[in-house]
Amino acid sequence: MRLARTLAWRGLSSRPGRTLFSTLGIALGVATVVGVIVLDFNTIIGLSGPAADRAVPDIQLRLPRGQTDREELYDVEGVSLMARYFQNDAAVRAEPLSSESPDIPENREWARLIALEAKHAPDLGVYSLGEGRNLATDGSREVLVGEGVAERFELSLGDEIWLARPRRPSKFVCEDGKLVKKRTHADVPVQWDYKVVGILAREQIGRRSGGMVVLVDYQNGREIYAGVHVQPLIWANRDQSVDTERLKANIASSYAFVVSKAAILGQAADERAFRTGVRMAGLLALVLGMYVIFHTLSLSLTERMKEVGTLHALGTTRGQIGRVFLLEAVLLAGAGAGLGVLGGIGLAKGLLSLGITTLGTGKHVSVFLIPWEMVLPLAGIGVLIALLGSIYPLLALRGANTMAALRGDQLSLKNRSTIGFHLLYALLLALVLPSLYFVAVPVVGELTAELLFTLLGAVGTLSLIVILSLVVPKLLAGVCTTITVPFTQLWPLAGRLTAKAMHEAPARIGVSVSALALVTAGLVGLKGMTASLEGEVDQWASEAVLEKVWVSGMPPTVFADFAQHLHQYPGVIGLEKGGTGVHTPFLVQGVAVAELAGYGPCSDDPSLLKKLDQQKGMVVSRRLAMDLAYELGTTVPLERADGQIEEFTVIAISDAYGHYPFPDERMYGLIADHYLERYYCHSTDTVEQVAVRLEAGVDHGILEAAVFDFHGGPQDIEFRSGKQVLQSHREDIGRDFVLFDVLLALTACLAGLGVLNGQLLAALERSKELGVLKALGTSSGQLSGMVLLEALIVGLVGGVLGVVLGWGMTPVVVESLQRLVGLDLPHVGPGIWLWLGFCGCVCVALVSALYPVWRTLRVDPVRAVRTG
Repeated sequence: MRLARTLAWRGLSSRPGRTLFSTLGIALGVATVVGVIVLDFNTIIGLSGPAADRAVPDIQLRLPRGQTDREELYDVEGVSLMARYFQNDAAVRAEPLSSESPDIPENREWARLIALEAKHAPDLGVYSLGEGRNLATDGSREVLVGEGVAERFELSLGDEIWLARPRRPSKFVCEDGKLVKKRTHADVPVQWDYKVVGILAREQIGRRSGGMVVLVDYQNGREIYAGVHVQPLIWANRDQSVDTERLKANIASSYAFVVSKAAILGQAADERAFRTGVRMAGLLALVLGMYVIFHTLSLSLTERMKEVGTLHALGTTRGQIGRVFLLEAVLLAGAGAGLGVLGGIGLAKGLLSLGITTLGTGKHVSVFLIPWEMVLPLAGIGVLIALLGSIYPLLALRGANTMAALRGDQLSLKNRSTIGFHLLYALLLALVLPSLYFVAVPVVGELTAELLFTLLGAVGTLSLIVILSLVVPKLLAGVCTTITVPFTQLWPLAGRLTAKAMHEAPARIGVSVSALALVTAGLVGLKGMTASLEGEVDQWASEAVLEKVWVSGMPPTVFADFAQHLHQYPGVIGLEKGGTGVHTPFLVQGVAVAELAGYGPCSDDPSLLKKLDQQKGMVVSRRLAMDLAYELGTTVPLERADGQIEEFTVIAISDAYGHYPFPDERMYGLIADHYLERYYCHSTDTVEQVAVRLEAGVDHGILEAAVFDFHGGPQDIEFRSGKQVLQSHREDIGRDFVLFDVLLALTACLAGLGVLNGQLLAALERSKELGVLKALGTSSGQLSGMVLLEALIVGLVGGVLGVVLGWGMTPVVVESLQRLVGLDLPHVGPGIWLWLGFCGCVCVALVSALYPVWRTLRVDPVRAVRTG
């Protein structure tokens, strides 16, 4: 073993370039995939905020009017657990009311009462115990108290406290658009004694009201509030195997609901697609990294054949030599994986500091945690695959001839075992590695047929190129050799040397071409996808924002007077009120119905105006209809301000009305403004912002003059045109995909390392030949031209292959995105990125050749001829 350590260390230290770039190839592949996973993990944890410390479940539902049985909810796909719940205030006392303990503020404290079914409460995951146990499920009067209550009354487990509801004062409720004072009769609430069986940790529910909280069983809570109307809710958790779109669509038509943002962060269709794409980019980098190390180890054997022959002649066994190569692989893989883990963590930290996340850019994440349960398996997978790559040189050594090795003859690698191992390793990289990756890194969201189709398509593309280069490398090398012919007419010596080198090293050429083709195809496919997303935004904008101007920053303005004034000017078709929305559970905005008559679906079908104004009609945006599976005629239950359920009917699906840039929301519904006033007591008579619909080609300056005329000057009023809104959306797409550009740049570096390693090893292998050429008077320019010409041809072939593959993949990628997200994406194509991708591929190949050129020119002809 000592001999193996000595020779392995000598082999690595005597060839610092090969060692450095091989380690860098593994490190860069591991760093990219680790960076992606750590970045995504912190994105979800950081942007969830209270998600890890949540005091609410995934879903909160209100049963429809007249329905008291919740059993129907168990049939709703996507709901996994539910419990009845309500909350209110309670007076807490350490002693019962008596003449010695009168009802004065010094003897009581107000706390938040949470009434939750004890049977399901622990499984909802909304509280944690600092001490004690959960509530009994037999109806016993037991209570869990917050730390604030425990400290106030110096409570410990087993103590008793007394709970009572507050006296009912007069209160105001929203009725028919007015706040009405409801009188209640004076009463004396009943006190109930409870045994303290647990103290809540100061997190989740335990953090509410500064720890002044008490948790009891639902039926016990109803007992405390006996004789008082209580509006019960249903708390539920979602089935993680069901996508949020399907869950919301299943409950939207029958229940008023609120889905916790923390519970679904990163789970929306577009977010899942984005995160899945990022993870696939990480997988591509990992495959390329392992691809590079395999061929580095393979090619290093032929470069060191004279050393192998000398060791054989001195009596060293093939097993001992095999251990040398295995130990080198262990050191390279271990160092590369270690550096990759550190680099990946640093990459994720750096991206987060720049506001780049797996949910877009411009988001602040204050936490940074490392999911070692995913990071360490990924690093282990990288090491394992790299070590399996070292088996190839060991197989090749079995056919080594000592005399041929001493003469410096190249090793024949044409036996069946090595060809079979090529196929085996190709399958390992293309199929087994992705499978292990998805075991270590779970798929985002539900594994639907659409997602499975997308993942198989991506893995299939990897398989095609990897198997092509490993199993039939002569095909790619033959193409490259053929392309050399016209260059030979211009540079005879460099052309002939290049053709000879590529013909004799098909595996090296196949790896280089395939790596560059993979990256180029990824770039072209990505840009084709973003072009389709921009095309979808253009289609949406043509209906929703173009020919509109948003006016904001106005003082409180009577809408009716303002609209009447603007309609005096030519080209003004209609006005939409801003700032009149409520969230229940999506954004619902009020509109002045008469203002919609001149454009959109109400212009095509005037009967919609009556339905909207008098029959509780609702216009929903296309994105909302897609997300909640709404169709014309769908009943939409909305929770009113008084807790009752009011039902509206979808009468139109359109983006023509209702969009506002701030907040930028494409999921909303529109109802007549008088319903908003009636059910939510939301005043809509005055506005501070409006959207003005203009006729095509109207000068916006006319609108600005009209607004200034009404308000007596510019004041702080701002205007935003539809074209500006569209441009902002297109810029958002570019910013959000910056992460993909970063990942593609890293994979491009990996592809470049593959080219560099191959040419560097070729230079070392051919050092005797290069020395002879130098001794015969070959100029530095001719030698440089040989290396650069090979790089150019590899770049040309890789670029063409990548562009063709990427162009063919683009429709498939767009179709897959449509299946995953549900958007109606036009097939725009990558456009100019076909040429930019091709040119970029050639540039990467040429830049990667610069170090091998420098190394080739440093060859000492005398030493090379003597020792080569």
